[in-house]
Amino acid sequence: MTIDLLESGRRAVVCAVTGGHARRAHLMNLGIVPGVPVTVIRSERKGPIILEVMGARIMIGQGMSNAIEVR
Repeated sequence: MTIDLLESGRRAVVCAVTGGHARRAHLMNLGIVPGVPVTVIRSERKGPIILEVMGARIMIGQGMSNAIEVR
């Protein structure tokens, strides 16, 4: 399942980051790497998604969020 399918308030663990090299590198620089727990702060069908990763809040677009596979 990808993180864009989770509702606000849900917590999950990153199991894979997919996409091209630049996309994977960008997400990994933000701390989104396999094994890291993330919390969805805000997720709506339109607009960016706000995540909490290792105590920091980050905002990513819908396209970027569908590259983050979680369990």
